[in-house]
Amino acid sequence: MKNKRRSGAAVLALAIVMLLLCACGSGNGKDVPVDDIVAAVDTALGKGDSLVAVDENYIKGYMKMEVADYDGFTVKINAYGANIDEYGVFRAKDSSQAKEIKSAVEGYLQLRADSWMDEYMPEEKPKLTAAEVKTSGNYVMYCILSDTDKSAAFGAFESSLK
Repeated sequence: MKNKRRSGAAVLALAIVMLLLCACGSGNGKDVPVDDIVAAVDTALGKGDSLVAVDENYIKGYMKMEVADYDGFTVKINAYGANIDEYGVFRAKDSSQAKEIKSAVEGYLQLRADSWMDEYMPEEKPKLTAAEVKTSGNYVMYCILSDTDKSAAFGAFESSLK
């Protein structure tokens, strides 16, 4: 009888450990609205009204991304002045969709690089060449910014998800 209790207790303990590990899952585990992340990034960048959000049609047409089934998204582009500053934050429904979003964003960045005309604002090309995509759990962010701004933006992104 004693051995059955010990075996039962061991099985129960193993089941509890497995449940805890499954509950942790992958990713950051936080449920943060995209608007909150974007507000933190905007504050970190300090660019005021120079970056404006684009609508779903822009993302669908220009970026070739179907965002209707994402849990959230915001893409901001430069509205004033002569620079290519841009960033986007996407929230996927699951890790599989996050991988798809990352792949689509990388395709968009490659399209931008392939269609860049060197004689058009050559001082801005390094931003595009050094553009980055980061994933944290179900969130994907990309930046076409200067190194300093990119560091601030990704820092705010990561801090928002802690």
